Amino acid sequence: MKKMAAGENTSTSGATHAAPEFRAKVTHMKNWNPASPPSNRDRLEVYALHKQAVSSDAPKTNPANKTLSPAEKAKLNAWRTKQGLSQSQAMNAYILEADRQLLVYGTSSGHTPKNTPEDDNTSAGRSGTSGSVLLTPRGLAAIPLLCAAASESRQSYLNRLNSTTNADNGWWMRQEPLCADPGSILALPEMAVLTIAAMIEKISLYLQLNEGARSMLDTIALRPGVVQSLLWPLHNCLLIVWMLVIFLSTLTGSALVTLKTMALGSKRTGVSLENIFSQEVRPCRNGASSLTEMHQTTSVRFLGLALYPLGFLCRFCDGVAERIPMNAGAQLFVASAVYVSVSAMFWWYWFLVLPWISMVGIGLAFSSGWCFGLIELAGV
Repeated sequence: MKKMAAGENTSTSGATHAAPEFRAKVTHMKNWNPASPPSNRDRLEVYALHKQAVSSDAPKTNPANKTLSPAEKAKLNAWRTKQGLSQSQAMNAYILEADRQLLVYGTSSGHTPKNTPEDDNTSAGRSGTSGSVLLTPRGLAAIPLLCAAASESRQSYLNRLNSTTNADNGWWMRQEPLCADPGSILALPEMAVLTIAAMIEKISLYLQLNEGARSMLDTIALRPGVVQSLLWPLHNCLLIVWMLVIFLSTLTGSALVTLKTMALGSKRTGVSLENIFSQEVRPCRNGASSLTEMHQTTSVRFLGLALYPLGFLCRFCDGVAERIPMNAGAQLFVASAVYVSVSAMFWWYWFLVLPWISMVGIGLAFSSGWCFGLIELAGV
């Protein structure tokens, strides 16, 4: 938003100052040899920030003359979540994300690169925030990947299970909480979803890989694919529930950080209100909006419909202060106050209605699973 971002001149000046460090960081990342491979969601996050910095907003529609692969869709969706970030904001966010990944994954030589900040104060002058403030963008960065996973057809799902040779190495078994540290209380909602999904996947793989289980199915004239087809809608539904948990964690985390910063000030918390908006609220808005795009699968679009109030809230708060005749700092404070108060006002929708919708969805997924099991049994 124009006034809250302190105007185009400020953005242009910020981009000019950030450009040399951004170019150096891009070169460093291209030549980086990590000690452990970064996750796909982290690769997507770096890609999306780089594209936003050099190409501005992503196209709103897919190419008409080309069918995109799942990987290309994930990249395009990740880029779209950065819509609205100015060039300087995208550059600074890229630098911060690159530094975070350098620290997390290390290098093959076993030492931290020299241009990685030694402490949070190094990046504070650049963005006014530390890496720890962004509790939820790690989850938001994974939304395009999860959308692509939710578009997996039943046959592709069966083929993937057939290619898995170890029941303990399924896709869900390799996932971890995205919005909080594993094992922490904040990670419990995600852990619940991941645990249930991993159990369902393990059952599917056990029926396929265990000789005794296959023999038992043979006695009742069933194939493993029949039971796997029955469980396939549950797999997709749990992906949707996981995305819902990510968005609710984004809302809760950003609202709490915003309230703390308003009360104590950015110097005490190490977080600026502008960075909360540019790196949490606006990506949340863009991510929620991307769920309803035409190329998304039906279940993802239903989620987008359920999360429309969240996208509207983020969009409304991002533009509410433009009509207020105040300086940029006061406008941002008013927008933050509206964001926190409206989020709290609609707690019943976030934590009662949406979970209830999730339970209904899981029930419908289980019910429809019998249809897909019969389709597989009939060999259609």
